[in-house]
Amino acid sequence: MPTRNDECAADPAQAVPARRVALVVFDGVEILDLAGPASVFAKANEQVPGTYELRVLAAGEGLVATSAGLAIAPHGRWTQGDAGPVDTLIVAGGSEDALRRLLLGTGLGAWIAEAARSARRVASVCTGAFALAQAGLLHGRRSTTHWSACGLLQSLCPDTTVVDDQIYVRDGTVWTSAGVLTGVDLALALVEEDLGRSHAMQIARNLVAAGLRPGLAPQSSPLLRAQARASHPLRELLAWVREHLADDLRVERLAERAAMSPRHFARVFQREIGMAPARYVQAVRLDEAALLLRETAWSIERVAVQCGFASTDALQRGFRQRWGVPPGEYRQGTAQR
Repeated sequence: MPTRNDECAADPAQAVPARRVALVVFDGVEILDLAGPASVFAKANEQVPGTYELRVLAAGEGLVATSAGLAIAPHGRWTQGDAGPVDTLIVAGGSEDALRRLLLGTGLGAWIAEAARSARRVASVCTGAFALAQAGLLHGRRSTTHWSACGLLQSLCPDTTVVDDQIYVRDGTVWTSAGVLTGVDLALALVEEDLGRSHAMQIARNLVAAGLRPGLAPQSSPLLRAQARASHPLRELLAWVREHLADDLRVERLAERAAMSPRHFARVFQREIGMAPARYVQAVRLDEAALLLRETAWSIERVAVQCGFASTDALQRGFRQRWGVPPGEYRQGTAQR
């Protein structure tokens, strides 16, 4: 009769040695950036005991104050080599001031760069991406962070392509996520890579999460934020645009509807929305096309017509420019699992 140990050895997931996950925290850390991923790995251990060994690390001794006012007790200090051999390194995020103090005063970037040499993968949640940037890990890569910090990350790290409309981005062995609750999505994706989809799906159900959201799922849309700060006349026009994407939406037509000259309209639009009218229309059309690809079985040709693209080639070009993949691949990547 086979023993329990024999049964465990027959399970490929259980045969893998414990993977050490080092999660870096600091005073002012966003507590959900820590608690979300930690909960995912803990649930994974409930399903497959011994899969992960979680180590929460800080720069100094003592308790770490989180953004929520709660204190946590790290397992050790990365400054003293307490991390040990790391399989997966995750840097949490926090407020801009807290992160600035961390990056300027502790040498974290250099430590991450060194740890990344032997780690299987490195990840960040929210503004933890700035630590990866300081370590040089985002050079030439695509990355993301919380939508409110995407512009700052791009300006400070011009050699990375910052994506502001995905919940997480994987580029090789480096993963970055939008932050807060998307840290759960990131951790689920890491577990899926290690243990398979069925285990990750069960964890998502246990955490009452919205399934396994793919990285291409959008963050809060920058277009909606632009609409929120627009003046009343422009808000009405933007709402009309979203309802008439298949129409002629050249600047002359929009200016006429706004009762302005094309030149004056373009200036007002740029000032209030932060982009040219044509760029806004293109972005809205792409947003709608992405939604239709995710939620309908429509052909790419029908989606292109519905959203006002001159041709399927125009839709293909737009998707490649914005998401780096053609529409068909985007649909496959965002399909419900």
